[in-house]
Amino acid sequence: MRIIIAVFFMFLLAACHTRTAEEAYKEGKYLESINLLADSIEDKGTAKLGQKDVQRLQNIVNSVMQHYETTLSNTNNQDYAKRIECYQNLLAMKLRLSDRFYSQEISFFDNKYDFTKLQESIAKEYYDYGNSITGTDSKSYRIKADLYKKGFEQYNYKNIESLYNNANKKYMQLAAKDYYDQGKMLAQQGNYKAAADAFNNASEVYQPLGKYKDSDKLSVENDRKHCTQQAENAYEQAQQLARTATRRYQFREVAQYYASAASAYRQYGSFRDADFQADKYKREGKVKVYYNSSELKSYVTDLLSKDFIEFVIYQPGQADVTIRVTTNVEFSDLGKSVNNETKTEKIFDKFIELADENGNKKQVKTYKDQQFNLQTVTHSNKLTLTTEIEAHGIYSYSKSFNVVQTSAKHDYIYSGNVPSNLHNYSKGTLQTKDSLLRAAKDQQLTELKVYIEDMVRDLSYL
Repeated sequence: MRIIIAVFFMFLLAACHTRTAEEAYKEGKYLESINLLADSIEDKGTAKLGQKDVQRLQNIVNSVMQHYETTLSNTNNQDYAKRIECYQNLLAMKLRLSDRFYSQEISFFDNKYDFTKLQESIAKEYYDYGNSITGTDSKSYRIKADLYKKGFEQYNYKNIESLYNNANKKYMQLAAKDYYDQGKMLAQQGNYKAAADAFNNASEVYQPLGKYKDSDKLSVENDRKHCTQQAENAYEQAQQLARTATRRYQFREVAQYYASAASAYRQYGSFRDADFQADKYKREGKVKVYYNSSELKSYVTDLLSKDFIEFVIYQPGQADVTIRVTTNVEFSDLGKSVNNETKTEKIFDKFIELADENGNKKQVKTYKDQQFNLQTVTHSNKLTLTTEIEAHGIYSYSKSFNVVQTSAKHDYIYSGNVPSNLHNYSKGTLQTKDSLLRAAKDQQLTELKVYIEDMVRDLSYL
């Protein structure tokens, strides 16, 4: 048990442990160590800043500063990424530690580094980095432009802004040409969608400089060719299926293909007679249903409301399928039943004195049987809700099911020499017809839903 408690407290202490700056420093997370220590000192405030805190601050700041300075002195001048990282980390330190109530305690760092000088050093590294890359294609000019831009965002070093503008312009010119040439090739191959995208990319990348040749026009032309291809394919599929279609669900498939053809070309107008054919076959694919009952009409028609079903309201003769749902309620008062029983229960009689094997005497309770009568009077009733579902026409269906609800009340009446702990009581409730009917209807709708959904599934394959 002591071991378990000890382990528990070890976990508790670990959970409550606050990460220190020294721990972060040992893990090589130098900026985190600076932030942790600065947060700790600022939480204490000026009044609670002790000499030990100052010494910790000076030690950590000096160690981190020397780490970055040593890294810079040992890093090759052409390793721009690493040098930029060091200067950026020194700048982050400067931002975190300057203009604080404890800044004077680390003046060896705060006075040594200036915001602007650090930003200028970062910009110089980006400047040299960009100059080290030879521009040969759109990719290389984009890299050069990105580097100059990052440097310019830090400091306007020499002519870095001009270099960025020139590199970015050259990138846009070459990238636009690449996309344009790619679009020409794809168009020749018949890949009109990709060609349209390529011409559009040429327009977008060159947009700051104006319009690039006829890329806008070619993008639209190739997109239109692509849409025409899509529409032609869907239209042809519709025609092929229409030649053999005889069932309503097949007509609906034909309608979908015609609708796809119309949709594919929609932005350029109407495609042949695709809209007309889609509407025509959609109508031919409808299953006309007449609901020949006032019972559960709203509930059943909601379940039947599908895209392929059309309800006939006034002219039943026009319906393909006639559906009828009828219900019947039978209620029975089962009356009263009586059951009489004789019960026996052991009750306390008296104490007697008995001796154990050592001769010690003690008082022991004795019990006797006591008989009494229990009469159980039961009042019960029963309701049966019968539901019949029928369909006829081009589709036949017939199902019926019963929902039975019962209730009972039991009265327990004692008589004779009744033990004092027993009293008359009742159990259960004899429900009214209306109450039983409400419960039956809830169950009826749940079961009816399953049958109607089966019917809908059948109708969808007509």
